[in-house]
Amino acid sequence: MKKNDVLEIHFQSFKAFNREVTAALAKRKSLIQRKNKIYFESIEGFRNFMTMQKVEILTVIYNCEPKTIYELTKIVDRDFAAVLRDCTGLKSTGFIDLKESKDAKGSKRPVLAFSYKRISVFMPRSPYQIAFKEAA
Repeated sequence: MKKNDVLEIHFQSFKAFNREVTAALAKRKSLIQRKNKIYFESIEGFRNFMTMQKVEILTVIYNCEPKTIYELTKIVDRDFAAVLRDCTGLKSTGFIDLKESKDAKGSKRPVLAFSYKRISVFMPRSPYQIAFKEAA
């Protein structure tokens, strides 16, 4: 498996992101986010966003390559509006793209943002440290 086949989920607080951008601007250095990385502010935010329905949508897009959102809706057996809402959220965070079809209806074809085969979640380090002392 190539390195680009993995989509990485990282966590970074807005405060840390702001510091990074400020430092880059001070050094006149560009900050370009790699295509295979997506950042969330917290684990809770990621858990609230990444529902089982969205995981199912990603799996179906990877395995079945539906031609339209309507076809995806039929495969996952869910309401069109709910699937469209999930696809829009997945697109806005960088998991998928919605490609314009050339049909008269202007359908959108859901595709992975790039050809990743796995999603890795990198858990943040805990700000808490526990030190144990030996009993006397």
